[in-house]
Amino acid sequence: MHWFVESPLLTLFFCVGVGALIGRIPFGPVSFGPAGALFTALALSAIDSDVALPTIVTNLSLCVFCYTVGIAAGPAFVSALRTGWKPVLVSVTAIIAMAATALGVGKALDFDIGTIAGAFSGAGTATAALGAVQQQLAGDGEIPPEPAIGYAVAYPITVFLTILACAYLIGVGRRKPTAEDREKVAPIVVRTMEVVGNPGLTVHDLGKRYEAVVSRLTRGGKTVVAHDAESIESGDLLTVTAREDVFARLVAELGHEAAEEVWLNRSNIDFRRITLSNRGYVGRELHDLRLEEKYDAVVSRVRRGDVDLIATPDLVLQSGDRLRVTAPRDRLIDISKDLGDSERTAGDINPIGLGLGLTIGLILAFVELPLPGGGTLVLGTATAPLIVGVVLGALGRTGPVVWTLPGNVSNTLNQFTLMVFLVAVGTGAGSGLVTALADEGLQLVVLGLTISAAHALVCVFALRSLLQFGTARALGGLTGSQLNPAPYAYAMGKVPDQRVALGYAVLFPVSMIFKVFLAQLMVVYF
Repeated sequence: MHWFVESPLLTLFFCVGVGALIGRIPFGPVSFGPAGALFTALALSAIDSDVALPTIVTNLSLCVFCYTVGIAAGPAFVSALRTGWKPVLVSVTAIIAMAATALGVGKALDFDIGTIAGAFSGAGTATAALGAVQQQLAGDGEIPPEPAIGYAVAYPITVFLTILACAYLIGVGRRKPTAEDREKVAPIVVRTMEVVGNPGLTVHDLGKRYEAVVSRLTRGGKTVVAHDAESIESGDLLTVTAREDVFARLVAELGHEAAEEVWLNRSNIDFRRITLSNRGYVGRELHDLRLEEKYDAVVSRVRRGDVDLIATPDLVLQSGDRLRVTAPRDRLIDISKDLGDSERTAGDINPIGLGLGLTIGLILAFVELPLPGGGTLVLGTATAPLIVGVVLGALGRTGPVVWTLPGNVSNTLNQFTLMVFLVAVGTGAGSGLVTALADEGLQLVVLGLTISAAHALVCVFALRSLLQFGTARALGGLTGSQLNPAPYAYAMGKVPDQRVALGYAVLFPVSMIFKVFLAQLMVVYF
């Protein structure tokens, strides 16, 4: 053990490696993922309380983790507030119920506010909230162990309880399916249709009305790239990229499906997936590329991560996006050079945006907000970078400065810094956890169980009964509000529907930010 005491680096990477292995071990339908690093660090520090990491490691990992969460969540956060307010309201209500339960049960069981706020953070899987609570309670640089103890006990409880809630929603959906449950999210297809009659539409009009992209137009046996201003005439063959149900509606209203797929003939008009790595285009809308004007080209689809998106003109582009471009065969090389088409460049860490963004966030961390009643809210190195990340992520870029990070870079930084922070938290709380479990283990379990149950009950009732969501959207709302990746993975495994992923992605940033602020307010006022 003295090796771990003498070498914080050994401790860090041992806990990350062994914790990752433990996190992959299935316990029934679930594994603990990154939390394995927390439990490994707790075990080490329980054996020897001198095992610890420097404070700078905690602060560095926490601020980078919160910033990358904010950057990735910025666009979805704005969209959620604008269009998805009903599930957002459910999530906010459920989180308030969690906080009220934590305070009520915690005070009844005579726990200090650090343990209560930590249990709230653990029951909400809000690591950023845990960091904010620790900083709010820190005195003379000393981070109290109580929040981490509450977090460590509540975390596994909420994983199992949320999975039980997911299983309940799935069971109800099978017994009493709604109309939404019977619907399937149609995949994106590339098909050719023949226009019958004169629809009085241009290519642009058709794309806007039906949320589709026309990439080729064949008239009189000649195939060309479809230009927005081109009028559609009877007998035209249109190569359309759209959801399968949208294409079916197009065919029903404007013509019939063609006997042959002309887009398979690539002798003159060809298509290719091209990776966007030119920083001049990152954070800009698709129409800003002016590909039609410069290269007689059309983008029909964008693949971002593992998801295909219809290439609407207002789609904001990110580094690493793979654009499916249709153009004259001899222009594809020029288009590739213009867009960059470099996986290495697309995976660049963007040190300018990352460094400047974190600088703004850490300057804001010094801000102390006066609260009614005489309290003070310290934004700190958790909340401030999170807020700045959300704002900059929504902006995308400011002049020549790109704020967003490539998806693979953001995911890597996010996962690694999360595990490092959990190790730092665990090494400071192991001995205290052993004592707490020995003295009041049952009370801690009751606290974590009631907080998690409050969230699950509100979400299940409101999403299924009040909003009448189908199984997929209800699962997305529940797991997105909860934040935990394990129940989300369970839900996706049982119901592999994109509506689960969409609901999770929409609610994740809202829930994270609200939990961070609420956890701090709990500490200030109670």
